[in-house]
Amino acid sequence: RRQGSHTGRIRCSLPCLNCGKPKTIEAHLIPKAFVMEVKVDRGEQHLIVHKGNPHPKVSHTGVYDKDILCGDCDNILGRYESYALDLFRKVRTLSLSAGKIVSMGGVDGDMLVRFASGIAWKYAVTMPDKGRIDIGPYKDTLRMVALSGGQIPNSIDVTIARIIELDGDVYYYRTPMPDRKEGVNVVRFCLGGFLILLKIDKRPPGNWLPEECWLRGREKGAFVTLPAEHVEEATLHAELANRTPVRRFFGKMRERSARNSKQG
Repeated sequence: RRQGSHTGRIRCSLPCLNCGKPKTIEAHLIPKAFVMEVKVDRGEQHLIVHKGNPHPKVSHTGVYDKDILCGDCDNILGRYESYALDLFRKVRTLSLSAGKIVSMGGVDGDMLVRFASGIAWKYAVTMPDKGRIDIGPYKDTLRMVALSGGQIPNSIDVTIARIIELDGDVYYYRTPMPDRKEGVNVVRFCLGGFLILLKIDKRPPGNWLPEECWLRGREKGAFVTLPAEHVEEATLHAELANRTPVRRFFGKMRERSARNSKQG
């Protein structure tokens, strides 16, 4: 049990959904480090915008859930998340053109599968108001892949594509959502300037990507490069960023930043 706020109410905490320990933590659904990449200046805020909802939500570090993970289990996922963060930053330093396949040695494909599985699992078990997704029986499979360190089944794999923006910077992320590619079920999300497609299907992924772009069990990474104008996440970001509430928010933030610079 946790003592509530000054109202005196008691808040009952659920045990860790992986190991059952009674004490859970504020676990970020999208890793905090990836959220912070979309900021430019120290103290800057960003907006969480939902398609179809005209009222964006201001955030500093993204959405977290207090009732899914203990500190030890969250640290397991943190290891994979840190690995992916470092790798993505390394790939972003490369001068790339769209429509190519970038090969890179020394890549731990299984780490990337577990990274993607962990984020998708968190969204499969979180509350509906935090963006819960329905992935059917694969919820338990992803928990095993992400948190037990066991063998990764053939039904789980990941491909990661670099989104080529004009200046190569990171302006947005997108939380996981179920999708289908050539009839195969995937969980789709976007972080750090990369489109991530996590296969959750016993069927093979089909021929829409070269085989080497699927990373399970690989020690060499192959990443497709995609022009931003052909990626839904990038075009959706541009559409949402052009809405009046969003433009107004960032206009005020820039004005505040300019005033603070003059005062400093």
